[in-house]
Order: sequence, then C-alpha cells, then structure tokens
Amino acid sequence: MKFLFPIVLAGLVLAGCSSNPNAIEPNDLPDFEATYKVKRLWKEGVGDGVEDSQLSLRPAVTEQQVFAGDVFGNVYAVSRDEGKRQWRVKTEDRIAGGFYAGYGMVLYGTREGMAVALSMETGETLWRTRLSGEALAIPTSDGSIAVFQTQDGHVNGLDAETGEQIWDYETPVPTLTLRGLAQPTLDNGKVYAGFANAKLAALDLENGVPLWEQRIAEPTGRSELDRLVDVDGNLIVEGGGVFAVTFQGKVAVVDQENGRPYWDKEMSSAQTISTRNGSLFVADDKGVVRAVDMRSGSVLWKQDKLYGRRLTGTSVQGNHLAVGDFEGYLHWLDVDDGSLVARKRHDRDGFAGTAVSYDGVLYVLSYDGKLAAYQLKER
Repeated sequence: MKFLFPIVLAGLVLAGCSSNPNAIEPNDLPDFEATYKVKRLWKEGVGDGVEDSQLSLRPAVTEQQVFAGDVFGNVYAVSRDEGKRQWRVKTEDRIAGGFYAGYGMVLYGTREGMAVALSMETGETLWRTRLSGEALAIPTSDGSIAVFQTQDGHVNGLDAETGEQIWDYETPVPTLTLRGLAQPTLDNGKVYAGFANAKLAALDLENGVPLWEQRIAEPTGRSELDRLVDVDGNLIVEGGGVFAVTFQGKVAVVDQENGRPYWDKEMSSAQTISTRNGSLFVADDKGVVRAVDMRSGSVLWKQDKLYGRRLTGTSVQGNHLAVGDFEGYLHWLDVDDGSLVARKRHDRDGFAGTAVSYDGVLYVLSYDGKLAAYQLKER
C-alpha cells in the first residue's frame, strides 16, 4: 500500500503505512449496479513510473498527443487516438510533478531544481534553467512566459523561448510541508498560486509583482504535523472566484480581483479538484467525495462508500466524475447525485496522479508506468 500524503522534513521523507499507526482501514469495494460499461481504448508502457519517490507524475494531453514519463528521466509522446509511441527521450532528470504541453513545447520540473522544455514534435531539448529548489509543481505557460513553482516557496517566470528568468516571487514556507505543490493557474494576464502556508497569491504574469495575497486557512494543533495546511491541489479560476482546498484546513473561494474571501468550509485534501455546472468536486483525505455548491459552499451530495481507499483527485468526464484508488481501481460517479455508475481496475499498484479528462476520454497513468485511455458507454 502506498501512503497518499508523504511528508518531507529537512529532506527526510516520512511515508508508508507501516510508519503510520493512525492509518484508516479502507472500505471493501462497494457493491452497486453498474449503469455504464468501461471501454479501454488503448494501453501503453511509458517507463517505470514513480517507484518509491512518493511523487505525482501527471500526463499532459493535447488534441493530438499525450505526454508522459517516469521519475528516471524517460519522456514519451504517444498519439492520443491510438496510444502509438511517437518518440521517447532519455534524460538524466529525476522528473517530478508532471508535464505541461502547449505552444510547441513540453515542460517539466525536476527534483534537482531544473526547469526543462522539450520540443513537442521531436522531444529535443529546447532549454534548461536552474531554479532555487525542487520543482514539484506541474509548470504552465501562455506561450510567452513559462511559470514554474518550487518547494521552497518560489514562483518563477521564464522566457518560454529561451528559458531565461524574467521574474522571481518568493513567500516563506513552513519547515514541515507535504511533498508536492499545486500547479499555478494562468488567467487574463495573471498567475494564481497556492503555497504550503495556506496562502493564495495573484501575480502579474509579465513581471511577477504580487497583486494580492490571502491566507485561506490557519494552522491548528500543537505538533508540526497537526499544523500542516498546504495548498497542494490545483487552483480553479472560474466565475470571478479562485477555488482551492488545503490539507487539514478548508475548501474556500476568494475574489479573483482582490483576494477577498467569499466563503469557506472545513475540509482536508491535497488532491486535484474539478468543477462542472456550478459544482466543485473534492475527494478528501479520508476517501469521501463531495460536491460543493460554488456559490454558497453548501454540500450538495456526499459519497462515502470509498472511505479509506486513498483516492486520487477528481476528474470530470462528461456527466461523470472519476477517481482512482490505492488498489488501482477507477471509480465513476454521477455528477448530479454522487452515485457509483462504473468501475474498472487499471492496475494493481495505484496511480501516479489524478487522471486527465479530454474530449470525453479519461487518460490515466499507473504507479508503475502504464498509460491508458478509457471511455464510458451506456449498458
């Protein structure tokens, strides 16, 4: 079993069920009447996965291609429709976080603190830039500036063509943090980022100047572990608000323009969140999935049959919500009421990160490097 929330303190990773006496006993697989069948479109090996690094490694999906890799420096491009390998490059990098693909380049960060850009067409290295620390967040770009975030509280804006640093924003982070980072989000010339101190920040994309900063949760408890409040899931910018969730803290939304809080609700998650039709979907650290009204914060429904199954983040696939668990099962829920509608075992070792949904197809990468595409069909 893989522990879902590895913790790093002064370079020491504390992880594993054997070292966690308070581990939750997982529910057995729930019985339900499947109303959809799962069709696997293709499956392809893309390296050796994440091994025991306890890091996420999420694929990137574009209209024509899927980009994925492993923590040992292998990067692959496969066709989105058939999963056929187009190229593979072997680097010396210990890749972390996952991949961004767009504007002709594939971006990733490394545990050695490198920002890397490859050609989408050939895999050729376009540039490499040294950063201040481990680049554990998935990068992003608007085609002119590439944004990388590091474990030590820095967000960097790099020239997307050359890799040259344009700006550097820094915020203090606690000594003890979860091992991982939220992917920065770009919207209308701004960068929105979340940090291990439960702070959200909006930065000017052009120069990195902070436009506002807002803390969405406060540490509580006596021990360093009890006071963890990292923002490790993604940020969602939608409807004039910035939505985020913290570990051992809250799910919250703040005003996109000034950071003013709208609402918050106690919840704990370090996983990817998603939205559809005014609902925010969160899989918490105990394996409970909730739909939250984006306007009010009210819980619309709760699904607790997957309790303790160490869920990935949520992915919206049409009218359904997909999550993976520690035994390699994918579960699909109805977005309207949270009922289970389908299940499929992808692998026996769990997942390297939250699945990616694109044009009605779900793309998943297993812990040991198996990449596959799945589609739902009515029975």
